[in-house]
Amino acid sequence: MTKKIFAISTLLLVLVAGAIFVYNFVFKKPSQKQEAEPAKTSEEGKVGQPTGTGKDSGAKKESGEPTVKAVSDEPVFGATLSPDGNYLYIFLGSNGQLNQTDLSGKLEKVISTESFSNLRKVLWNKPENKVIVKTEPELGKTEFFYFDLAGKKVMPLKENIDSVAWSSLGDKIIYKYYEPKTKKRTVSVADPDGKNWRNLSEFNYQSVEISPIPNSSLISFWPSPNAFTAVSLNTIAFSGENRKEILKDRYGADILWSPDGKNAAVSSSDQKGGHKIDLYLMNSLGGQFQFLLFPTFASKCAWSADAKNLFCAMPGNIPESATLPNDWLEGKITTSDTFWKIDIESGKKERLVDPEKISGSFDALNLFLSQDEKTLFFISKSDGKLYRLGF
Repeated sequence: MTKKIFAISTLLLVLVAGAIFVYNFVFKKPSQKQEAEPAKTSEEGKVGQPTGTGKDSGAKKESGEPTVKAVSDEPVFGATLSPDGNYLYIFLGSNGQLNQTDLSGKLEKVISTESFSNLRKVLWNKPENKVIVKTEPELGKTEFFYFDLAGKKVMPLKENIDSVAWSSLGDKIIYKYYEPKTKKRTVSVADPDGKNWRNLSEFNYQSVEISPIPNSSLISFWPSPNAFTAVSLNTIAFSGENRKEILKDRYGADILWSPDGKNAAVSSSDQKGGHKIDLYLMNSLGGQFQFLLFPTFASKCAWSADAKNLFCAMPGNIPESATLPNDWLEGKITTSDTFWKIDIESGKKERLVDPEKISGSFDALNLFLSQDEKTLFFISKSDGKLYRLGF
């Protein structure tokens, strides 16, 4: 009997031990501590997964290199992509030499050694075979030159011009002309060399911004941004007919048309002489306002090729006493920007890079994108150099 009880006890002990073994190694779930263990970095485990949490960190490159990199080691003008998108065209601020570089800034070849002193602005036409060059030989005096790259020809434009833009096709120039005798100011159009000119319309403010509306025969013009000047945004046909005022009574306004010409990004001050700026959208008729609740200047933005997104720099470190946009335009203040992507349909905003990953302070303007829209190029107003932001 004793042997029988011992055998049964031994069998039960074996069955219990077996049950515990099966539970621990087959059915038991990992502890919460095990689940929370972070994924290894590519250096640790060679799995190539980004570290960190949140959608912003997951979209960023995790190399140890700076996210914003200098493309040029000196001030440049007219930086733009080559027509095939594989290179950059850059005018050097030191002597006006035109270089072709790769997208990182490495010199590929010198396109032109034509000398331009005291460069202030370079405007490319759409085919990128002609430019208008603005110089300032002495304080308060500006000169414009037409530069035909294919023909290696440079010609000065006539005097009393202080604002120029290319037509949508890039075969004509649109400019503001001031007639000293009559004191009249007109928006005019001409061949790039100034021939075959004709006046389109008169206006009564001193400084003007001009932009053709893409995919249309319309030209838009408005007062240069000033916190004390109410905008009067007008459109007129290239023929000089059908002038219309489509926006008014907004102070310090600036406009950036979308590539399809259906919308414009508009920045304006909150009031006359105000110190706040905001960005909103409107259609080509001046209606359907959509406030983006994003404080920046239109000149700190660039459109995506499909016109569905805006890539913008948001200015920071602006004193409460600043008058905007005047103090920024006049160089009285310098901003420290962060970089964003805005979906214009939903209004969703996404950081391109976390601020702590930006080494240095950048006051961005003249923004443009690489062909794949994965790199944002910009000039930093504080030093005039070209930079690139990969995301």
